[in-house]
Amino acid sequence: SAATNVSVVKQLGEQYYRDAMEQCHNYNARLCAERSVRMPFLDSQTGVAQSNCYIWMEKRHRGPGMAPGQLYTYPSRRWRKKRRSHPPEDPRLIFPPVKSENPRAR
Repeated sequence: SAATNVSVVKQLGEQYYRDAMEQCHNYNARLCAERSVRMPFLDSQTGVAQSNCYIWMEKRHRGPGMAPGQLYTYPSRRWRKKRRSHPPEDPRLIFPPVKSENPRAR
């Protein structure tokens, strides 16, 4: 009977852990989706315009390691052309004016 109780507790513990990981994954996915809708945005502390980085990989993309000591390998990302920048609405993001090299060209 004691062995049965330990087995049930272990099973419940593993299920609790799986549920917690699933909830964490769903929360992070929702958070990333909400952030991508707001992109690009100006980071108030650094003054850097943040944009989507495409660095996250799903577990299904994971492959076996190829080199000694390497646990996993991931496929390389497809190259994406950067979007053309539109005139920013935030005045802190405006490009500085280009100065003419010829002083008489005014």
